[in-house]
Amino acid sequence: MQAILVLLTIGMMANALPLSVQSPAQPVQAAVLPIAPLPHVPLPPVAIASVKGGYRVALNRRSAELFRDALANSDEKEIAATLRKISRDKKTETKNPDDQTAATLEMIAFVVSSQLPGFKKSLAENMGPNGVTITLTGLQAPKVKFARPRPRLERALETVRGVMPLLPDEAKEAVDAMRAVARTTPLLWKVEPRQ
Repeated sequence: MQAILVLLTIGMMANALPLSVQSPAQPVQAAVLPIAPLPHVPLPPVAIASVKGGYRVALNRRSAELFRDALANSDEKEIAATLRKISRDKKTETKNPDDQTAATLEMIAFVVSSQLPGFKKSLAENMGPNGVTITLTGLQAPKVKFARPRPRLERALETVRGVMPLLPDEAKEAVDAMRAVARTTPLLWKVEPRQ
């Protein structure tokens, strides 16, 4: 009797059946184990890549939802009014009136009031299961330029340009994406579901 139980136990282990008492008259059937799906590789929350004439920002689903919610809670008219007020204050400063910053703030206020409603709508409509991809294109300067002299930043940029050929491909792509962001003045945007 013990020999039969030992054989049954070995047979059940070989067939991956749960250990249970079976009579020797019942045939032993192999259990079919389902194969698990491939593991889901999580997407990074934010990925930036350079494209011709601009750059592309990819947001995973969670980051895109947070961005959408933040935009939904903002009032573009209020933001534009605040920017215009700051612009007026910059123009009328008695010590150092800054006309260039005031003009930049006016332009940003115009863009916010005219483009933000459409961007909010497009972001909500094009949200995919993996998030969104926002492509920004516009005018690209050949080099990163600073409004005021910044000797330390300029030296750092020259160092980065010098070591670019020595960097691995992943690092080159990251540095190139950051340079594209710094050099681009966005004029057009496009929101698509992330693949």
